[in-house]
Amino acid sequence: MKFVLKAALLVLALCVATSTFAARAPKSAVFGSAHDFKTQLGGASYTLCNFCHVAHKFGSAPVGPGYLLWNHTLSSVASYGVYTSDSMRSTPTDLGGQLVVSNLCLSCHDGTVAINSWYEGQAAANFQPLPQGTLFMPDDTTVRDLTKQHPVNFVYPDATTAAAIGIQPAADQFSVDGNGNVPLFQGRMQCATCHDPHAGPSSGAHLFFRTFPSTPAQTLTGTSCVYCHL
Repeated sequence: MKFVLKAALLVLALCVATSTFAARAPKSAVFGSAHDFKTQLGGASYTLCNFCHVAHKFGSAPVGPGYLLWNHTLSSVASYGVYTSDSMRSTPTDLGGQLVVSNLCLSCHDGTVAINSWYEGQAAANFQPLPQGTLFMPDDTTVRDLTKQHPVNFVYPDATTAAAIGIQPAADQFSVDGNGNVPLFQGRMQCATCHDPHAGPSSGAHLFFRTFPSTPAQTLTGTSCVYCHL
């Protein structure tokens, strides 16, 4: 009986560990996704990562942000505005000019900077430089007015405030769930809290949406909202 119980507990632990890992898409899942610019642009770069990140910025490279080794030209939009609501207890900070994760997303998604605008140029399959500054985000996928979007760049409410307004308390300043599957960035919610830019077809992600931890009831009603909004 003890052996059966131990075996059952071991299986349960493995299932929990597997499901926790599976909730976070591996970086390789970006292959074949809309963020796989190496495939889409016929690139010959050593890795598809180079279209967004660059491992080494040598002295001859144009000056660019070192944050997350970013290789894409940032937007110069001064203000996107912020969302307001009577139920909010944290005030978002306008993203304009800030070097935060959400601005990396908007360097393509605000539609003012070309998708193929890099600090360190990329090569095509024939090893000739790919053209720069010619491909822009379609209008139906651009975000420039954050007064009408889910708020980002705000400090996630503390446990007391979260309980008062019906929000899932954050486990720590790095994530809501404690395992990094619903990440926070220096305690703040950003675009990448809900969207994983490295997710893709192989991870089953739609619109790069993260797989939120959920109960069966949450799964039926839509985990993306009710995981945080209790």
